[in-house]
Amino acid sequence: MKQNLFFTILIIFLIFGFNYSKLQAQNLSENAEISLITCNPGEELYSVFGHNAIRVKDFNKGIDWVYNYGTFSFDEPNFYVKFVRGKLNYQLSVNHMRNFLYSYILENRSVYEQVLNLNQEQKQKIFEYLENNRKPENKYYLYDFFFDNCATRIRDVMEINLAEDLKFDSDYKDTLTFRDMLKPYLQEHPWSRFGIRLILGDITDRNVNLSETMFIPDYVRNAFSKAKITINGSDENFIKHNAILFKQVETDTENCLLISPMAIFLYVLVFSIILLMIEIKRNTIFKIFDFIFFLFIGIIGLILFLVWFATDHTAVVNNWNLLWAFPTHFFISFMLLIKRQLVFLNYYFLTSGLIAFLILPFWFIIPQSFSVVFIPIILTITIRAFYYFYYYKLNEKNIKKT
Repeated sequence: MKQNLFFTILIIFLIFGFNYSKLQAQNLSENAEISLITCNPGEELYSVFGHNAIRVKDFNKGIDWVYNYGTFSFDEPNFYVKFVRGKLNYQLSVNHMRNFLYSYILENRSVYEQVLNLNQEQKQKIFEYLENNRKPENKYYLYDFFFDNCATRIRDVMEINLAEDLKFDSDYKDTLTFRDMLKPYLQEHPWSRFGIRLILGDITDRNVNLSETMFIPDYVRNAFSKAKITINGSDENFIKHNAILFKQVETDTENCLLISPMAIFLYVLVFSIILLMIEIKRNTIFKIFDFIFFLFIGIIGLILFLVWFATDHTAVVNNWNLLWAFPTHFFISFMLLIKRQLVFLNYYFLTSGLIAFLILPFWFIIPQSFSVVFIPIILTITIRAFYYFYYYKLNEKNIKKT
């Protein structure tokens, strides 16, 4: 009986003790600091643009937490379907700073800290906002590559809570596009660069304002470094001081140009030209090459079409790459295997060849910037489509039509 009473009292004490300590943690001490954490890009595609988080440090209260808006759970039902459709919930997670830092040390990614110049009221307001955000009913949000990610969320936290006290650089000129901003981060990742240039729509080529640049962590860090904060009626630097929490060890990274996207598609173009000369000389057509090639282009087209019309991703709409990557190529490729010639295929390839051919002279008036990597693909489409039309027109008297 006494033992049960003892455990009951102990449990009550722990419950109230925990709640009390948690309540106390809601009031930061004067020594508390709030920082912007910026992490260098990693090797994987999901980390290639870097990362931001907010650190709240108050050793008087036993607090050293990192608020991280860039996490998601693989355990979420229908994870991959939601991810592809743009309906995956990202969330705010909170970790101890030592664990957060250790994970980036293991990945050999530099970690920078900018301690924010805030008065006690401003620190408390930001802290309470973050604590409210971490609640189960508030911590989830729908990720958007350009407009709602781990970096833009931090920008929003500061703008919402500091309001007119926070002033970003007023001399910023809208000279950058989203594509300009992405380019430096993809230099060492040619296949990722190819995929991103392929799948992103024309929104990538419009100029961005200062607020929109802060979808990339380095730009948040730079914007904060130039910002001013009003404290007690006077404008001061938003950053109190900077620190390097971990400096990565530099490693040599080499990309083999022989297997880059440009090289691979040039091989295909050269092969198609050689094949064309053989076909003309022998008055024949090698359908197996056309089947493989147009099947590949058709798969690309289907992906671009589906992510535009069947998902909520805002970055992939209005994709002008569909001018050469016809989704219908996927279905047409299988018709090439039919022994009897289908008359409508002549005109299909004539049309698709003309459209692909006209892309090149009108390259610079299309609203979306095309990558030079696409040129060998477009030329190959033009060559194969025109030759298909030429061959069957030349030999139509000897071919059974349907």
